[in-house]
Amino acid sequence: MLSKKQSNQPQVTPEFNLEKETFVQINQQSLAELLTFTDFADTQLTIGFVAVNFAEDRNTLIEILKNHPQCYEIQFEILNFADPNLRFLRDEIIRDLKETNLEPDKKLVLIVIGLEKSIGLSGEYPPVLQDLNFVRDAFTNSVPHPILIFLPDHALTRLAKYAPDFWAWRKGVFYFQTVQSTQELAIEKTIESERILGSLDLPERQERIDLLERLLMEESTDVRTRITILQELGAAYRSIAEAQKAEYFLLKALKLIEEDENLAEIKASVLHELGDTYHDLGEWDRAIALYNESLEINEYIGDVQGKAVTLYELAGIYANKGDVDKAIALYNQSLEITESIGDVQTKAATLHDLAGIYGDKGDVDKAIALYNQSLEITERIGNFQTKAAMLSNLGILYANKGEVDKAIALFNQSLEITERIGYVQGKAGTLHCLGYIYANKGELERAIVLFNQSLEIFEHIGDVQGKAGTLHQLEILYVKKGEVD
Repeated sequence: MLSKKQSNQPQVTPEFNLEKETFVQINQQSLAELLTFTDFADTQLTIGFVAVNFAEDRNTLIEILKNHPQCYEIQFEILNFADPNLRFLRDEIIRDLKETNLEPDKKLVLIVIGLEKSIGLSGEYPPVLQDLNFVRDAFTNSVPHPILIFLPDHALTRLAKYAPDFWAWRKGVFYFQTVQSTQELAIEKTIESERILGSLDLPERQERIDLLERLLMEESTDVRTRITILQELGAAYRSIAEAQKAEYFLLKALKLIEEDENLAEIKASVLHELGDTYHDLGEWDRAIALYNESLEINEYIGDVQGKAVTLYELAGIYANKGDVDKAIALYNQSLEITESIGDVQTKAATLHDLAGIYGDKGDVDKAIALYNQSLEITERIGNFQTKAAMLSNLGILYANKGEVDKAIALFNQSLEITERIGYVQGKAGTLHCLGYIYANKGELERAIVLFNQSLEIFEHIGDVQGKAGTLHQLEILYVKKGEVD
């Protein structure tokens, strides 16, 4: 399990800046209560919970504790358990305690951070809380020290619900308000950011998700902003191939929208994003119904850009269903709108998918020309996810033309991008294509390795169509090797 002892963390500047002054001013009572708790906590198991939503404020609070005159005789040991797959918290604490150097004549107080990652936002009975509830009594002898567990509001609520026995041992709960500048910075880096999801690498996407989840916990957030946060979370989780989580947040957004008839434009957008999610899951009829509902709203309110994007998505589904003529007609309708309004991002995506259709029809040169037009736009706007898909599709076309070395080079360029940005679905598809190329070259063992790497990803993200296609290719290779069983 990922666990980091952080005696010298979080690293913050020593001066008492304006943000710290503001934090202290708005949290004077809670801070005084926490200092008293820390001062009087016995040198045995004593559990306190600290509710603070943002990492910046959490780090500020920890620094205040470490440097406060009331805490000079306390050794704070910071344990970071930010692994989403964490299950046995007590075991991890015991392991870290064995590596802790105790300072003479000081009381040891453990500060636990990052636990919200394994607690999660949705679903019942997180494994870490099941175990925490079960082994509560074992903490007494194995962890004989005061523990401060820092959690955002939602994680604290879930802990109280799903680990009630452990929660019952609490000696104090301390709630801290968020500094306004912290909340504003989070909004600036997420819902007000000019950077699109497709231009972010994996750590940046995960940081955006973390900030959005923390923003969601703020009670001061108005309904429209909450809906926007939920929609952004849905899109962000979809971008890392976690469709079930995307669906969860989008349905919550839709429920809030339906309580207000004046949110038609936002409703169209959320319906569209939800359609994208069901498209990813292969639930095409459900996706079509949502896209058509979104399209109806866009036409009613005159949102031509929203209409273009929805036509584009509908075209993709009809292409997948084999209705090529209808798909081409819808793509061309979308392309006409995007060119008229200057929506280069949707234009690039439409050119890309039209290229795929013409490639399937055998018009390879036209397909390559369309891909290159799309690639030029995509490189200009910095959408790496779409660029990776285009490079992979160009690789397929050059492979079909017999230019194998050029195809492999394009696939490898695509693979480098998908790995860097965490686009796992694109990575699986590219690995599959490379496997197919090496199989045709007669390098069967190399092809099998690539197909198995692809298969592992398809199974992980629940892409049954990709899994079936890869199993089929593996079947063919084992037949060629004479391994019929």
